[in-house]
Amino acid sequence: MKRSWGRWVLTSVVVAMSVFIIYRVVLHMEDRASQASIESSDEKPADAWINGFTYRQTQAGKTKWKVIAERAQVFESQHRANLEDVEVQLLGEKTGTTEMTVQAEKGTIDTATNNFDLDNEKDMMAVKLASGYTIFSTHLTWTEASRKITTQRPVVIRGHGLTITGKGLIGTIDNEEFQVLQDVQVELSS
Repeated sequence: MKRSWGRWVLTSVVVAMSVFIIYRVVLHMEDRASQASIESSDEKPADAWINGFTYRQTQAGKTKWKVIAERAQVFESQHRANLEDVEVQLLGEKTGTTEMTVQAEKGTIDTATNNFDLDNEKDMMAVKLASGYTIFSTHLTWTEASRKITTQRPVVIRGHGLTITGKGLIGTIDNEEFQVLQDVQVELSS
């Protein structure tokens, strides 16, 4: 008698827990589905999905810079392209040689202004300059009109026995002048 009573209690508990778990799973799935429909309704679908995307900025027939991405979502009415697995190459205005290269996980190009943003979520991206310096950060903004790179995030600049760390950066690529904005520390090594 005691055993059957104990089995009945345990069976009831297991059934109640199973019903509760199924209820929570179904409720969670409904929440996720409603969030997904809300998120997708905020943004219009892309005008084009492109694998193997290349975007070039030219002037007088010469390429100033190019952006290469594995995948791109193009939104023509918003003058925007969202990029994945991005590489950017900035070329010298006079020489046409590569002045800067950088690879990033994600990026966005404003096709009206030719400004772009690059982002890495995992590791810092490496901005390699022709002079031998490398700038590391998780975010980078390129402003075409001034040909400047900026970020408000932590940065590290390394090269020629010098390591500079800090937060925030404004840099002009053409003359390779860079200003670290806050918490600047400099290390010299031989």
